[in-house]
Amino acid sequence: MSNIILRTNATPVYGFLSFIHHRYSAEFPTQWKILDCGAGGLVPPLAIFAEQGFECWGIDISDQQLDKAREYCTQYDLDIHFEKGDMRRMPFDDASFDFVYEQYAMCHMSKKDIAQVIREMHRVLKPGGLCLLGFISDECTPKSSFGVEQARGEYYGKEGEKMTLHSLFSEQETESLLTGWEVLSKQKSISYRINEDGQYAHLFYTLQKP
Repeated sequence: MSNIILRTNATPVYGFLSFIHHRYSAEFPTQWKILDCGAGGLVPPLAIFAEQGFECWGIDISDQQLDKAREYCTQYDLDIHFEKGDMRRMPFDDASFDFVYEQYAMCHMSKKDIAQVIREMHRVLKPGGLCLLGFISDECTPKSSFGVEQARGEYYGKEGEKMTLHSLFSEQETESLLTGWEVLSKQKSISYRINEDGQYAHLFYTLQKP
């Protein structure tokens, strides 16, 4: 039984792990190879895959976030390979991974850059491999909570102590980015803001590379 418990917003990653086990339970190999795009932070989601025996790789552009993730892995004696790098230009060969995912990482990029990240995820994934993607839906309200709209669907505002970009997508926009993939599942998650007149909405896709 796993001893690692991720943050509450990691529900989609738990779902991805469950999807993998359900789909491949009859042919589970000694070690699958998985990549997390935007893998740094205090509690790296790769931890639950490492406990399951996956060969785990993560990429992040922030030295500070990578240091936090490495410290966590040292504390829990987890074998995870972290690389500093840009998701838009990943330092990995074509068809290197069985699975790839991102967890609330690319939503802080421009729509043009998000499209490039998805192309890179497709490139490094093996044929038949699975991918998990998440998008902030344009059904979020009020949009002003994300800051000022500087380009269509791209909002720039303060998050904590930092100015941060959030890109919001319609379902039509997300699906236009998924040409070349087979969509295996699509989920919409909506959470309501307590004591506020508003909601957060996200779209999650489980994809397969043909």
